Amino acid sequence: MQFGLLAAGVLLVGWEGWRHVRQGRELADVEAQVQAAEQESESRRSALAAAEQRNREVVEAEGRAGNQRLLALMRERAAAAKSASEAAANAHTFGNALASVLDSPDQQQVEKNYMRDEMRANLDLFFKVTKLSPEKIEQYIDLGIDTKRHDSDRMAALLRGSMSVANALSQRDEDRRQEESRRREILGPEGEAFFESVGDGMRNDAARQLVGAIQQNMGGEPLTQDQSGKLQGLIKAEISTGMSLDDTDLFRPLEEWTQIVSDHQQNVVRAAAEFLTPAQIETLKGLVALDLAQRQDWRAQRCKALGIQNGARN
Repeated sequence: MQFGLLAAGVLLVGWEGWRHVRQGRELADVEAQVQAAEQESESRRSALAAAEQRNREVVEAEGRAGNQRLLALMRERAAAAKSASEAAANAHTFGNALASVLDSPDQQQVEKNYMRDEMRANLDLFFKVTKLSPEKIEQYIDLGIDTKRHDSDRMAALLRGSMSVANALSQRDEDRRQEESRRREILGPEGEAFFESVGDGMRNDAARQLVGAIQQNMGGEPLTQDQSGKLQGLIKAEISTGMSLDDTDLFRPLEEWTQIVSDHQQNVVRAAAEFLTPAQIETLKGLVALDLAQRQDWRAQRCKALGIQNGARN
């Protein structure tokens, strides 16, 4: 049974990893298309810059060559400006290009078929451990596909600017509640307990790794076993479990997103002050500040990949 739990946990981790890899491939394809459009737009902008430079010579040209030369320069500048404007209008931003991919019916059908095959293969052991019937297996797979479809539709709407961030967050939270309720119906009490045990184990592992990193930086005052256990429990509750941010949250203003992350981190620091020494707390504060900066860097990179800037669509 322990082997079954471990294997199923590996499969679930693999499934999540596959979702990120697949999304990375989609983003890479879109990035190639957008880069080509941006290069074309850049060449047009260069032409416009050259025309602007020539336009600055208008005053001197008028004095030397009269109105005919002036009119020629004006026509040339107008033509270059029109060309650059058309290029900018035809070039999709990264966000719009990704939204087009997400909205494509053909892409949706290909993705749906691929996800169904992958889930059936990768979750085979999970289905056996939970003893799901063939009918329940199909229902579980359909639930996963529907969840991904809702996420993609919401992301496309946000990228296009046709849905407000507030509505998207509300819809996301309601989708998660319905997904959890439906999953419990499909898995039943025993299956849901197994599912939760796998997830809990993964969160414990993530918290344990963070405590290990903290321990390596404690210097001459390392954590005791008791301190490590308590700190792991705090990190699991606040960071691994409580701070469940996803791509929808990237559309929040940077200050709001940062405040959410910081609040969870400071909850850990305040609670840890009850069992850590002053020197250990100072070290923890420094590590928390570094972690926040790293998370902000990750957010910036993710926003750039999706075509989001400062909590708003480009």
